[in-house]
Amino acid sequence: MEIYEKVRKYLYENIGHMTTAGTPRYDLKKNVWKVPVLCKTERGIIIVGEFHIDKNGNFRNIPTKEEMLKTIKLEMENLPFLYYGTKKELDKQKIKPVAV
Repeated sequence: MEIYEKVRKYLYENIGHMTTAGTPRYDLKKNVWKVPVLCKTERGIIIVGEFHIDKNGNFRNIPTKEEMLKTIKLEMENLPFLYYGTKKELDKQKIKPVAV
């Protein structure tokens, strides 16, 4: 079974439909496939973990649901977002606008 599909199927069956596998990368030094776990949030897609799979297709590292939830929480605290409002509304919410 293809590495990407193996991780995608595991996530769908064990974690939920808001996660999926990212692009697999092969680590020549460690001789393992590394596959990031992507999670869809209201602010975009966040990497929340990483699977390791050996050259024979066996899981070597599976991030737990608790680890992924903790990562989401930490990332969401630091992730910027757009807020539309007048200067008065921004001042009331104590939001300091930033020009990009």
